[in-house]
Amino acid sequence: MSEKYTIAAGRMPTQVFPLPPFSPLVLSFLQTLSHMLLHSPLAPEDPTWAALGFWLRSKHLEQIKKDIFRPEARLGRGLVFHITPANMPAMFAYSLVISLLAGNGNIIRISPRIAQKVQPVCTLIDNLLSQKTFRRLQESNVLLIYGKDKELTDTFSNNCDSRIIWGGDASIREIRTSPLPPQATEMVFADRYSIALIDSQTIDRCTDSDLQLWAHRFYNDTYEMDQNACSSPKLIFWLTQDSTVYDRAQRRWWHAVSQAAQYYNLPPIKVSQKYTAAWQFAMTHPEIQSIYQLGNTAYIYTLAFLPADITTLSGLFGQFFQYPISSAAELLPCLNKKIQTLSVIGVAPDKIRKKLIAAGAAGIDRIVPTGQAMDMNVIWDGVNMIHSLSRIIG
Repeated sequence: MSEKYTIAAGRMPTQVFPLPPFSPLVLSFLQTLSHMLLHSPLAPEDPTWAALGFWLRSKHLEQIKKDIFRPEARLGRGLVFHITPANMPAMFAYSLVISLLAGNGNIIRISPRIAQKVQPVCTLIDNLLSQKTFRRLQESNVLLIYGKDKELTDTFSNNCDSRIIWGGDASIREIRTSPLPPQATEMVFADRYSIALIDSQTIDRCTDSDLQLWAHRFYNDTYEMDQNACSSPKLIFWLTQDSTVYDRAQRRWWHAVSQAAQYYNLPPIKVSQKYTAAWQFAMTHPEIQSIYQLGNTAYIYTLAFLPADITTLSGLFGQFFQYPISSAAELLPCLNKKIQTLSVIGVAPDKIRKKLIAAGAAGIDRIVPTGQAMDMNVIWDGVNMIHSLSRIIG
């Protein structure tokens, strides 16, 4: 079986003894990893890893611990099997880190499609695990690279205490054919869709410097991952009471976004796919009223009305749909269970959160200011991962 996978870091666990959440050993390991990530050549070359290093700083981990219910009475579940996504290369590391914080040993499956991209980080983790201080963690954690191999997935699933699946709906259905032990738990993070709510008056009246800052943050939420991330907004709702203000604000906004995206990597293949998608949208979506194009950088589809399922409005590489509404209450009918993140500008997240809870909204698990859509949290898709990956000894 070992010929079917490559070990990128650690050792295949044979027996796992769970730790309490936020154990000193794990915190020491993560503090060292944070320092290595922030001071390695990887940080300036790929800000993704610098962001992980910053996320792992001690102050942030202490804040996470404060939000955990009864951490002193918890113990990790044991061995966690993770199947991580190929479209978000850093997710394998966050999944590992969160499970370590919960007190578990881990088998992390990494797709061969991203093996080359993540290998430097895997090597860094492997070198750290090889240190005598972290021998216990080395013996209970492994990063594996293998493709779609049901035999392997069956084996790892059958021997784990918990399984985490990051992937599309079809992949999750396929992986779930690999049974778990009766007592094992499972978390799945499936296909999701995200939106934004922008107050027209805020954009119309803000200074040029504020506009540039918001546009840059929006760029980080969207273009940085080619809009592939489940938390990247694809449909923008404009909160407005005046059509003239809305028209002025949205044009000002998209011009600023286009400027922020001027250095976005847009090779011919992306341009071709984007152009093809524009024609497909125009032919298959009668709700599209007009298409506003800012060179190849941004395509803006203005809607005359909303489709029954807004998640069908999904583009990549800088394609956005927009629709004006007069109040946040108009969001409610379209919030199906696939809607994950709501990014906002000029709107108080707490007020929107209270309205959604009072209305019993089917969708939206996160409400964040624009620029924070990509920020990882131990609470994801409405689930506290530390809680789910540990048990309380009452």
